[in-house]
Amino acid sequence: MDAVIETNGLSNGELKTQKNEPRVPDMQLGKCRYVRLHDNVNYVAAAIILRHQGDDTEVLLIQEAKKSCRGKWYMPAGRVEAGETIEEAVVREVKEETGYSCDVIELLSLQIQGSGWYRFAFYCEITGGDLKTQPDQESLAAEWYNLKDVKGNKVQLRGRDFIRLLDEAAKYRSDGHLKSIPRVLPVNENVSGLFLEFMIVKHSRDGLRTEVLVHKSIKDEKDLLDEEQPFPTVEFGFEYFFAMVVSKCYRHLLEEGANVVFTPSHVTRIKCHPKPMESLAHGISVRVYCQHKQSTTKAIIRSPRYHWITVETLETRRKFHMEQTQFRPSLHML
Repeated sequence: MDAVIETNGLSNGELKTQKNEPRVPDMQLGKCRYVRLHDNVNYVAAAIILRHQGDDTEVLLIQEAKKSCRGKWYMPAGRVEAGETIEEAVVREVKEETGYSCDVIELLSLQIQGSGWYRFAFYCEITGGDLKTQPDQESLAAEWYNLKDVKGNKVQLRGRDFIRLLDEAAKYRSDGHLKSIPRVLPVNENVSGLFLEFMIVKHSRDGLRTEVLVHKSIKDEKDLLDEEQPFPTVEFGFEYFFAMVVSKCYRHLLEEGANVVFTPSHVTRIKCHPKPMESLAHGISVRVYCQHKQSTTKAIIRSPRYHWITVETLETRRKFHMEQTQFRPSLHML
């Protein structure tokens, strides 16, 4: 099935009438019979931990114990295990690999490969413990390295795929986002499949007007705040890569598709809960931020079930992470 199929918006033969209940996805690209961790989906949790300021900024790295990369340095990271939340996994990995206890402050980035591999990179802060010095199967050691040395190839790294995460963490920290609210952390809610929500936002050139594409049942900001799932949503199967889903849905939703809307650059909400261990609902729902190009006129909508509304209240824009200056975790489709 190559075309995006529009569903009828019905659930068990009845229209959705209750607020704060997930809307039946109105686009379909395949379907997962089940989603179970380490069976057909994998989640990885990673931590970026910094200390000091300016040229003295250091990052906490671990020395790998794995045979394939033994002795090389990398960020604390590991697979999420069935029966734990994403946040619990990153706290566990930091403790096992570095010796430190930590608090999870913010999601920095979501990296997606295909449709069954997701890496969550968090900004974390040390709360206790001692630097690991005794090797074990988790890591050989942990050490603080100057950020410039790591970026300047002066440290033997397992890979350089996390360098941009260091840049994002340093910017997040220096921009004063540490106390920003609301934070974007995974919502611990079981998801029976793979879902993608498109929050397509258009900012006027003068920055005074913000519009967003929503379901036609959303008449105003009050409806937007009350509705659990106000944006165009697609359910997809493992046979479709995440980037392919984006491309097909763009063409389905808007007349000019990717010509008028940038590729999704950030995430604003994630639902994922790989608990309990025996559950078949270890899936994920990702809400992505899609910025309409300011240089073009407002896109013509292909589907009659959506329309544009203006979001006038700053508080509402901030709640949905629509503000241009607001922090949003980055999205990287590998």
